[in-house]
Amino acid sequence: MLLLRNEMEKKRKAEIARIEAKKNYAIKELTSKHSNKYADIKEYYSEITNTNLDIIKQLKDDLADANQQDKKTQKEKIKQEESNARV
Repeated sequence: MLLLRNEMEKKRKAEIARIEAKKNYAIKELTSKHSNKYADIKEYYSEITNTNLDIIKQLKDDLADANQQDKKTQKEKIKQEESNARV
């Protein structure tokens, strides 16, 4: 009876070890997949953010150029009005 009990205990421990190893492998695999997907998502949104920042910078430059052109046009308009007033 004691031998049978010891044998069954060894089988139970071996089964528990096998199940735990399988569980640990599944957890490791799942963690790895999630890490890869998280890195992909992070890269995707980082790329979008960088693109948007580049667009914003370009639009700011365009706005500055438009403002300079507007000031230049306003000065020319004032000169023309003064010229017309003299005549």
